[in-house]
Order: sequence, then C-alpha cells, then structure tokens
Amino acid sequence: MFSKFKLGPKTPEILEKRRNLRRKIIGTPGRIWRKTRRGLAWTLAIGFIAHSALNIYSSVLLNHELSAIREKGEPLQFAELAPPDVPDSQNAALVYAQATKTLHFSGEEKAAFNARSSQRTPQQQQIIAAALTKNQKSLNLARRAASMPLCRFPLDYKTANPTALLFPYYAEMRELARLLSAQATLEAKNGESAAALRDVRAVFNMAHHLSNEPALIGFLVAGAVDSIANQALAQVLENVPLTLAQARAFQTSLPATDWNRAFHHCLLGERAWGIFALELMNPLGFANFAAEYTPDSPEPSQSWAYYPLLLLLRPGLKLDEVQSLRLWKRQLDAASNPQISAFSNFNKTMDQAIEKVPRTAILTRMLMPVFSSSGDNRDRDEVRRREREIALALTVYRTQKGQYPQKMKELNFLWKSALPLDPYSNKSFVYRRENSGFTLYSIGVNRKDDDGRVRNYDGGSGNWRPDDDDIVWSNSAIKKQLPPVLRQ
Repeated sequence: MFSKFKLGPKTPEILEKRRNLRRKIIGTPGRIWRKTRRGLAWTLAIGFIAHSALNIYSSVLLNHELSAIREKGEPLQFAELAPPDVPDSQNAALVYAQATKTLHFSGEEKAAFNARSSQRTPQQQQIIAAALTKNQKSLNLARRAASMPLCRFPLDYKTANPTALLFPYYAEMRELARLLSAQATLEAKNGESAAALRDVRAVFNMAHHLSNEPALIGFLVAGAVDSIANQALAQVLENVPLTLAQARAFQTSLPATDWNRAFHHCLLGERAWGIFALELMNPLGFANFAAEYTPDSPEPSQSWAYYPLLLLLRPGLKLDEVQSLRLWKRQLDAASNPQISAFSNFNKTMDQAIEKVPRTAILTRMLMPVFSSSGDNRDRDEVRRREREIALALTVYRTQKGQYPQKMKELNFLWKSALPLDPYSNKSFVYRRENSGFTLYSIGVNRKDDDGRVRNYDGGSGNWRPDDDDIVWSNSAIKKQLPPVLRQ
C-alpha cells in the first residue's frame, strides 16, 4: 500500500534548494556562532556593569555603617576589646588557674558534686564533706583569687582568627564556684556564719570577674556563677541568724556588678566577631585566610578556586553585612538602656525587624535571632540582685521575731530603707509566708502573676507551660514543692 507514496529521486538541484532554504531560516554554522558569541558578549557586559554598580552601591552602604560605628568610638575589630594589661602578681585569673590545678576529685566525688543538692543522699553529703576537706588548698586559692580586684583571663585578643578562640576557664570557674558554694552551705549547717558568708561573697566576686567577657557565652557563664552564689546564699540564710548590721555589711561588701554594662560589652564583642566573619567572605581575605590556616593542605593555592564564586557573591554579602550592622545598632542601643521594661518590650520588636530582613540576607537571618532574646538573661540577673536584698531583710526579721512576716510591708520599718521593686511590674515582689518558710518571686517577662510557676513548669498538671515565666528566689517554699529534678 505504501508504494503509492514513493518519493522522487534526490537530485543535486533538490538538495541545493534544501540547503539554501535552511540557510535562510537558520543560517550557516559560522553565522550562528557569530550571533551566539555577540549575544553572550552583550550579556556578560551587561552583567558585569550591573554587578559593578551593585558592588559600588553595597560598598557605599557598608562604609557608611562602619564609619558610624567608628564615630561612636565603638570597636570594629576584636583586638580593640582587649582590657588593660594586669601584672601577674595582681592577676586573679592566674590564681584561679592554680586553684584548678590543685583540685582533685575522684569519680565518686564528681558524681556527688554534680547531683542536685535536693537529691543528694546522706552518703553523698559525707563524700562531699570529705572532698572539701581534701581540697582545702584549692579552696584557699579560690578565696584568694576572688578577693583580688583585678582579673584578666588568658584570652588572645590580638589573634588573627578570633573565631578559633577557646574559653576553657569558663568550665573551671563554674567548678570552683560549685566547690565554694558547697563549702559555704556546709559551714552554715555547722553554725559558722562568718565563714559561710565569706565563701558566698567569694562566689559573687567570681561572677564579677567574669562580667567583662567579650562574648555572649561569657556573659551567660557570669550569670550562671551569680546564680550559683544566690542559691548558696539562700541555703546559708536558712541556717544562720543575721542582725541588721551584719546584713547591711554583707550587702555592702558584695561587688557592684553592672549587668547592663556587662551585657552591652559582650554584644560589642559579638558584633566584632560578626564583622570579622563577614569580612572573611572577601575573596582575597578568604584565600589568604585559608592558605594560612590550612598549612597541611597539599595545594594551599587551591583556596583560590573559591575566588570567582566569592567575587560574584561579594555585593550580596556586603548587603547582608549592612542588614546585620543595622540590626546590631538597634540591639546595642536598646542594651544601653538600663530599664528592664524597655528592653523586654524591644525583644518583640527586634523579632519583627528580623522577619522583615530581605531573605537574601541569609547570614543575618540565621545569626541575629540568637541575640534578640538574650536581654532576658541580663534582666534575670538584675531581678536576682533585688530578690537577694529582700531575702537578707527577711532573714533579719526572722532573727528578731522568730518567724517570717505575714506581709512584706512589715519589713520596711525594720530594714530602715525602701525595699527594691519588681522591675517588671514596678510594684513589690510577690511574697507570701508558707509554714516556716516563704515564697518570693517576680512576675517575669510576661508581666503576669503565674503563681510562682518557674521554668515553665505547671506543678498541678505536670505539663510544660510556655507562658509561665515567674522568677522565683532560690529556696522559696514553692520550689520545694516541685519534683526534685526541677528545683533550681
């Protein structure tokens, strides 16, 4: 059946006509290549001009932000955060290091120390007492270091790579703080009031020494050591009597740690780290950095392979850094405000500002949320400081009257001065006497009385409640009603 549709012969004339028709429609191979090459050249030229214009524009914006920081006298480089040099003979950090070296714990002793105080068995208490006796040299060195006014920890501020810095002394300081706190608690139970208060004061001094750290983690460790001191003080105050003069003298002897300044300082350090990390994305800077910090690489020059990619991404990275610096400005301006209410409200607006950052600013959107809520830690440190003064006044009242007051207003006359207010409500802290003890707490960030529920735990239902955030004084009666694992 297909024989009816036989094609005619392909004569040279027909083939030539087909070739001519194809040339008219498509063009010759050489002509196609010339058109493609010309189009590609124009595309590259336009792309180069657009990239150069964007790079110039982003450089202008970035230089403006960096100049504004410099005009305020704030550090751009990590080395600028270095504190003044301290002579070795006056440096508490070196004595802390000696205390750590002389500290010796067996595995059993470490387990006893690491157990929560509310969960320790009588046998563990005996183990701790023996360990404290064995480590008296370390305790004496820690006391000596804590009493020294100057402290500069061994941190290389001039390093070419700040991101490689390590902070081993943070864990060491916490260990020494727990050691002194256990000693203070034991002394209080043995009726050695002066010695117990001396060792609690030493832990507060340790927190003060850590309050000048240039990193957020350092600020958090300082707050953790301060919390250890407050927990120890709460246990000591349960076991020792205090006159008004003794309480006043103890309060006056404590370091005047400015948590607002400490928080602002650590944010300056974090911003300097961020600037270093983003500037590292400069093609030349990255290549040199990689060559310097990968000396074992068989081909150190292979890092230059990233040069074209980083060069292409450079305008976007600059704009990312601009967004980051603008958010840092808002963060630092808010952190310089000592009013707790102002900063806690700012946290919400900061989160909203981060959400509005262009999605192309990937690094900014990844890193900045870490810092938007960090101000709450500063505020908790201030709340604990105020609760501490009230706890001292309550101990004086108990010493004089034999019991805690029914209402906190009964303390005012005895304390001879106005008691501090809850910074979240600008009213008195919530207080109630419970049997032979008391409960004292702040209403927290949500500005709502959650009946003393701490750490987002609802003791009634046994569930976690994300909206509860009361800040309760250590050893308050309500904390003793929680499951042991949650008593902090």
